[in-house]
Amino acid sequence: MSKKTNLGAGRQTLRKALRELEQAALQGRDRTEAIAQANRWLEQSGLAVLRPTTVGGWFEGGSPAKDFRSLWALVRVLLEWTGQPPADLLGGPARGQATARWIATEALWKNLWEQARETSPRAAAPANSPLVAAYLKAALNAATQHPYPGELGVHRLPPVADVYVRQQARAQEAGDPGSPSPGDATESGDSTGSAVPAAEVFRDGTLCVLVGRPGGGKSTLLRAHLASSAESWLGGRGGKTIPVMVSVAALTGSDSLPTALAKAVTGDLRRVGLLDELTADFFRHPPRAGVSWLVLVDGVDEIPNAATRVAVLTMLASAVSSGEGLYQCVVATRPLPEQELGALGGHTPRYELQPFSHKDLFTYATRWFQTLDGPGRHARVFLASLNSSRLGVLARTPLMAFMLCQLYAADPSRHLPEGRSGVYQSFLELLYEQNSHKQVASTQDKAIRELRDRYQILRDNEAVEQAAQRVRYHLPDLIDYLAYEKANGNPAPAVKIIAAHPHGQRPDKVKELLWNAFLEDLLRPTGLLTQRAGDFDFLHQTLLEYHAARHATRDEQTRTQLLHSLISPPSVPSSGRLEPPDLDASYLGFLLDGLLAPQDRITAETIRYMEALTEHGGYAAYLFLTTQVELRTNLPPGPTAGQLARFASAATLGGVARVQAARYLAQLDGYRNEAVGLLADLGADTTLSRYDRDKAVRAIVAFGDERAAGLLAHLANDTTLSSYARGEAARALVELGDARAAGLLATLAADRTLDTDEAVTEMNREKAVQALGDLGDARAAGLLTRLANDTTISCMNRVVAATALSKLTGHEKRAAGLLTHLANDTTLDSYARVQAARDVAKLDGLKNEAAEMLIAFTADTTQPAFARAIAAGGLGDLGDARAAGLLAHLANDTTLAGNARKWAADSLARLGDEQRARAGE
Repeated sequence: MSKKTNLGAGRQTLRKALRELEQAALQGRDRTEAIAQANRWLEQSGLAVLRPTTVGGWFEGGSPAKDFRSLWALVRVLLEWTGQPPADLLGGPARGQATARWIATEALWKNLWEQARETSPRAAAPANSPLVAAYLKAALNAATQHPYPGELGVHRLPPVADVYVRQQARAQEAGDPGSPSPGDATESGDSTGSAVPAAEVFRDGTLCVLVGRPGGGKSTLLRAHLASSAESWLGGRGGKTIPVMVSVAALTGSDSLPTALAKAVTGDLRRVGLLDELTADFFRHPPRAGVSWLVLVDGVDEIPNAATRVAVLTMLASAVSSGEGLYQCVVATRPLPEQELGALGGHTPRYELQPFSHKDLFTYATRWFQTLDGPGRHARVFLASLNSSRLGVLARTPLMAFMLCQLYAADPSRHLPEGRSGVYQSFLELLYEQNSHKQVASTQDKAIRELRDRYQILRDNEAVEQAAQRVRYHLPDLIDYLAYEKANGNPAPAVKIIAAHPHGQRPDKVKELLWNAFLEDLLRPTGLLTQRAGDFDFLHQTLLEYHAARHATRDEQTRTQLLHSLISPPSVPSSGRLEPPDLDASYLGFLLDGLLAPQDRITAETIRYMEALTEHGGYAAYLFLTTQVELRTNLPPGPTAGQLARFASAATLGGVARVQAARYLAQLDGYRNEAVGLLADLGADTTLSRYDRDKAVRAIVAFGDERAAGLLAHLANDTTLSSYARGEAARALVELGDARAAGLLATLAADRTLDTDEAVTEMNREKAVQALGDLGDARAAGLLTRLANDTTISCMNRVVAATALSKLTGHEKRAAGLLTHLANDTTLDSYARVQAARDVAKLDGLKNEAAEMLIAFTADTTQPAFARAIAAGGLGDLGDARAAGLLAHLANDTTLAGNARKWAADSLARLGDEQRARAGE
């Protein structure tokens, strides 16, 4: 009996997928019945029927079928048995959703089949492959072009690289609802969680997800990495991956991943100088030996159908896991439901792209205003204008920062617009103004004339011109209609959608090809759309949403229909609570702006609906309202303030939500005092968690309210709180210059019972000691001296106290004596002694004394081996010639623990060649 144990990765994956599907599908049936049903379909299609032995080869050895249609026939049967209904048995929207799901699922299985057919080892493309180089050059050209049109006054937009500001990203766990909102980070000056440079997402293994808010910089980050990597490869520096960027729309069809990449990338790069067509085979092999394709997939959230999104994500996960290192992938998307992202696997790393910090925004604006007189001055005026117009939080998203900078630069004396829709409207008006150099009117005249002159019969000539002029006149409305159709999932090409509208209908005498070309000529110079892979896309998803909302709220009738569709959802939840509309929050914000703007009966009805929703809607309604406040939707101030105050006082909501509601209330004009009062109540509320209370008080600190100091002192003294929260409160008092801060920090530093967890206690006591040192006054010096001599606290905290003392002017000598004593005190922890000696070396004139202490410690065989290695490494950091010999001795001493020997060897490797030579290397 022989089994195939050395199958290639592609065949292993196909076999595994088939076995898992069969196990889920059979449930009392057998494979023979499935084959018989598949054969009935094959016979009807005129294809060869399946034999049980052939199918057995698929399941046992992953042998790929000769014809994919044969495999798909069986897979389709098994999928139906698992409960996936055929599309033709459904009706209405469910039929369209099922069709999309079947198309995506078929593409996934076709990808598995194609990879299984790769039976021979993959041939790596030569390092200097002309086609790879041509691709990289074109990709670099595309990535460095500004993604949005326009000019800055009489100057062209600055290159992306000149204004680009690197962002941060926060690691997310599966199920994590996300980091604090931009509003949260704005007021506190920081967001919770560990932030890393956003570029880390491109180095985090084979597959990861980048989550970001609308306009948050996801696409720009992908383009920046594409440009950086392409430039590195072309410059001969290389790397482990070669990125290839693709819109998710290219992956929703029936093509396999290599085929989809080939079509999409060729179409995108042809306009920037790619002369040769990229084939599917190009993307079926590594770009060079040992190098993977890094597929950058943008805009997964833009797929309107959930089943299709899941199918695309599943296909990507399969391609990454089954391609023998051929593919890595970064998926960029707005927040998606957990059950959808779960298709990538529960352990797939996720990052949330963080908004600009205040410093980032100032840097971005300064770079943008380089063509103005005094860029820094203009940046400061710009930021002040943002705060006065309450656009500061919104401007921390890169797209909004881009639009606002362009609006300010065009006319620094003009007030910034109100609300998000106001920004988009002003930006588009500016866009039309800046497009004057394109002579759009004359371009349209020429397009109409060329189309009309094809027809010499006067009646036909007049009919064609009339239809063409109608399109031109209604072009803004047609663009709104196009956006609305795209937002609602219409997959047809842009010109076909417009031609289906009464104002865009083709005259009978005009051939479809000519009419479509004419429509393209009108759309191309608008500046709102870009051509990609033979079709038109809006420059950004939020631009599509803005135009779609304009269409949905264009008159009283459509506004009435829209409001009623929001108020009357198809089903009422069992809880009986009102649920917010099931729409993307960004798009919903534009729709609400359209409903609320005219100040008529529909406006009043919309406000009543929102009041009822927020009063009876629970946590979902809270998220709905606060998200819209954050997006700067033009909500009515009075009712919105009342709703936020109610949320801040609602005991049924969690503390985080209540604090956040109060902070959003503070952003509304005239409600700062009320918000601070609510935050003070929350900070003093002992029924809330210590974390929530601390967050409330720190919000008051951020607002600069005088009530903060008393609350902070109370929190720092509250033994029911965590040591972290108490320390944060005390350190906040330091920032306020409060005289109580030093005593509170000293109390925390000396308290060995701060937390039940000893490690946490010591960490937060150490932070208190360091904060004392930062005070830099006589009170701190005395307290630090006392702590350095306190044998009841940890050895390392005594060293930290002495080191903090050494940084205070006039106390260096006393600190040197304390550190020397600690370094020589054999009753202390070995690692604390080494640290004390290393800190002595940082003091003026004591380098030699420190070196002698480190040498003595290294030679003391009664000390832990690892501590001795650290001491010898510290000697090397001082540049002492004796370090190399000591490190070499430790690295070669086989009686020592492996970690100590490795540390010594690594430290030795970091020394200069001359020092190593002295050690006999």
